[in-house]
Amino acid sequence: MSANTIASTSYTRSSSTLAASWYIALPSAKLKRKPLAVRLFGRQLVAWRDYDGRPVLMARQCPHMGASLSDGDVIGGLLRCPFHHWKFDGTGACAEIPGVRRIPATATLRCYPAIERAGYVWAWYGSAEPMFPLPELPAFSKRFLGFRLADVTGATVRRIMENTFDPDHLVALHGLEVGGPLGFRMLSDQDEVRHHGAPIDPGAWLGAELTWPGYVGWLGTITRFLGTNAERFSLLVDSWPTGQRVSYFADGVLQYRLLLSATPIGPNRTVQHIAVTAARTGRFLSDLRRYLANRLEITFASNQDLPIFNTIEPGDRHGIYLDRDRAVLRYRKHYQGWVDKVADDA
Repeated sequence: MSANTIASTSYTRSSSTLAASWYIALPSAKLKRKPLAVRLFGRQLVAWRDYDGRPVLMARQCPHMGASLSDGDVIGGLLRCPFHHWKFDGTGACAEIPGVRRIPATATLRCYPAIERAGYVWAWYGSAEPMFPLPELPAFSKRFLGFRLADVTGATVRRIMENTFDPDHLVALHGLEVGGPLGFRMLSDQDEVRHHGAPIDPGAWLGAELTWPGYVGWLGTITRFLGTNAERFSLLVDSWPTGQRVSYFADGVLQYRLLLSATPIGPNRTVQHIAVTAARTGRFLSDLRRYLANRLEITFASNQDLPIFNTIEPGDRHGIYLDRDRAVLRYRKHYQGWVDKVADDA
């Protein structure tokens, strides 16, 4: 075996199993007054808002006779079944049955912990109660200039999330012509990413820094013309198992912040969510130029990733790894640790 090769390692379980963690269920803007049918974690769910406007995610079929609650209505903060008008509260418990005084104790539905943040409804998967709080996302507010992408892929959540920990694909797949080698290091202290918001739960956190020199060749010519080239670029990655807060710097100057997460619809079917934000300078043309450059760059890179995600073989039977793949393997080990925490009845 070459000194540059790491022995094959099996991660088959984590390739087909979800980690206990927070996932994007849907964009907040999609959930209005009416209940909404959602497919999440390979299950048929219904999303709706309670009396206070808080999102609720629970099993879709009424326990009475199986009608779809997504065809019902929200009345007085309760979700009403369209068939016999049974009503359910935000815990999944049946709160009212027309003409019935004693509600059966089994008239309950499975609910998933849900929270609304940064323009998304997030759902916890893996246990009845979250094992760590959803990280804060202060950069993704309306006062910042940004955009969002959502693409359905034929990949697992892990495949999408580990892509950030694979610096070699930046050059190979995305065609970045750079004036020297790429750098990569795992972070050991969340103080390095304190600008992202409150620290992530230490047991759920994994951080990394990617660096590369300025662009050369045709890319260097274009970026110099646009004024977007630099001597050194870097990405600071601040992640939990199924989400990442990322900052992109050019010569130490922050260019934008990025949020990456996913919606697991079913086996090998996942929505990749990317949200990008940059502080407004107050100079319209400068803000517009940066917005267009960022959107073009990130959309183009994402569109290059998607065909790979859609055709990559499930599992890790191929499993030949080099020294430079250690960061990906480190992320996989971290992810697998949270797969192992999933309760049997999740």
